[in-house]
Amino acid sequence: MFFGRKLLIGLLAFGTVAGYASGFASFAHCARRGHEARRDAFEAHVADVCTRAAHRVYEGERHEARHDARWAHSE
Repeated sequence: MFFGRKLLIGLLAFGTVAGYASGFASFAHCARRGHEARRDAFEAHVADVCTRAAHRVYEGERHEARHDARWAHSE
């Protein structure tokens, strides 16, 4: 019984260390490779939103915010 408990504690400790190591390695890998791609995609999204907004203003379209009864003032 004593040997089984030590084995279980050792396996749990190893799993914890291996899990943290895997998480940090994955984080470092994504941080190196994914940052520029995410930034480029975000910049493209912002440019697209701004371009569409400018086109709406230029064409005279008027887009009002949807009225939500939850936020209406009650008198």
